[in-house]
Amino acid sequence: MADDRLVIRDRMADATGTTKLEGQGRRVTANYRTGDASGGSGSDSREAPEARQILASGAKVGRYQVIRPVGEGGMGTVYEALDVRLNRKVALKVLSSTLKSKRKAAKRFSIEAQAAARLVHPNVVGIFDFDVECETPYMAMEFLQGETLAQALARGPLAFDRLADIMLAVCAGVEAAHGAGIVHRDLKPGNIFLCPDWKGNPSARVLDFGISKVGGVSSSGLTETGDIVGTSQYLSPEQAQGLRLVNKASDQYSLGVVMYECVTGQTPQQGEPIYTLLRNVSEGRHRPPQLLRPDLPPDLEAIIERAMAVKATDRFPSVYALGCALLPFASAEGRRQFDDFYERPEGVRKQGGRAGGGMPSGPAPTTLRLPSEPPLTWQSRTTRTSALPPGRGSSALAGKHGPSRALFWSVLIGVLLAMGMLVGLGFMVGRVG
Repeated sequence: MADDRLVIRDRMADATGTTKLEGQGRRVTANYRTGDASGGSGSDSREAPEARQILASGAKVGRYQVIRPVGEGGMGTVYEALDVRLNRKVALKVLSSTLKSKRKAAKRFSIEAQAAARLVHPNVVGIFDFDVECETPYMAMEFLQGETLAQALARGPLAFDRLADIMLAVCAGVEAAHGAGIVHRDLKPGNIFLCPDWKGNPSARVLDFGISKVGGVSSSGLTETGDIVGTSQYLSPEQAQGLRLVNKASDQYSLGVVMYECVTGQTPQQGEPIYTLLRNVSEGRHRPPQLLRPDLPPDLEAIIERAMAVKATDRFPSVYALGCALLPFASAEGRRQFDDFYERPEGVRKQGGRAGGGMPSGPAPTTLRLPSEPPLTWQSRTTRTSALPPGRGSSALAGKHGPSRALFWSVLIGVLLAMGMLVGLGFMVGRVG
């Protein structure tokens, strides 16, 4: 029985440019609307060698009742299900029966749930519940209506403002993950879900944290130096070289590849055999996107190329900075939605912590400024001492003008005392005479 692992060595692969992971079955990127079980990545159509155990409608997993399967991949199957306790629909991700006995698979399943659960953000899929100790390990997520970006790209390249609108949302969600110490490591169109937000406006959600790096540790030690983690077409140079120190800049590179695909309709290394792909990515070789999309604005091409720079230090300082660069290309509605976030000064854009998580979960709302109101009557009755500026001392003689005012009053009092003494002395001389 094949070991459906998410970690692959660089001697994997065939001449299609597809990694061993992709060939064995892509991880779930569910199409909650159409029920497409292809996984949505569009890079390979072969099924896993072993047959999947599909749960029948009405089957119970924990407190969830299966309605129908909506997606399938290397780790298991996603179902539309009903939470019978709360009477709400959920997307129920069930670990494959062929993997639940494997320690690494179960561990990665737990990491995915824990990583996503640490994030409370409108552009990251929400996790409600998970259990890996039960007979059927599962993860309950938000049930989303829409499609993956991969399915949208199957209809052709995107308009530039549509690309910017989607990426503003994705960058906001990834920035929140980075703020919580989570590196996704597998950002691709199949892991970006397009759906309406709570206002009905088009938005995007980041899915699938199954191979994420949490808190600086690569899947809790499940990978080693030389392992290649991720989907081949979206690997960063660091990942292609099998480096262990994969960080936030690697996610930014993958987003650059996603943008390249959104404007050209193909990935930079599409059709290349895996060994050529890894070499090209490591050396920064690809066709400029403007060759495939002549109407691509030069400034937008420069943003894509910078995000895909070979050296991490040549990329944008952060995914947030990438979003700031994309903001001018967004539609009027997109700019309206994200102006407050991307125009916020760095000092104000602080990370807020999630209750009980102990880690920041994403950008906090802008600090509110209270309206300026006149002080209450009792507050306006201040003594001269309380009105003094800091460091001026508490002497009443210091007053508003500090030491100069005190000197004036000291001289004046000295003069008055001298005059008094002279007057007194004259009076005494007069009496003696």
